[in-house]
Amino acid sequence: METVKVLQVVGFKNSGKTTLVLDLLKQANDKGKSVSTIKRHGHDGELDMPQTETDSMRFFTEGANSSVVYGGGVIQLHQRKEQATLDELIVLTSLGHPDYIFIEGFKEARFEKVVLLRSADEWLQLQSLQHISLVITQEVIELDNIPVILQNDSKQLREWFTNWMDGDRNEGV
Repeated sequence: METVKVLQVVGFKNSGKTTLVLDLLKQANDKGKSVSTIKRHGHDGELDMPQTETDSMRFFTEGANSSVVYGGGVIQLHQRKEQATLDELIVLTSLGHPDYIFIEGFKEARFEKVVLLRSADEWLQLQSLQHISLVITQEVIELDNIPVILQNDSKQLREWFTNWMDGDRNEGV
């Protein structure tokens, strides 16, 4: 498998993770890059599923371990697995041969991270994470050896992300 560059976006609930991933996704697409995403479902309960009337969902609800349907240039996969590791999810999403993989959540994973903070107090809980490359915060804080960008500074964030995209691929899988 060719090296794919991976970037994690982590933070507490409602810190702006999804908004940031969508922004980075748009920037990468604007540069002609392909991106796969992985998100940890942090809400209670099961995922919302497509309508059960489709043939592929009928197969799945009747007990198929996995159901794959293809049409219109899209592959849809539903698979049962009691526990899935991030590495397994990365293998699945790598089948699409993306230039980058963006991961939302999975705080303890080993990949390069952007940490989103709503307050300086949250830093006390997140500073022990590994491979932090950038902190985005709503208030000014000073950190040793880690760049900090204010959440509303889109120009500086675009510059950081452009440099990240152009950088080495040693941070990938």
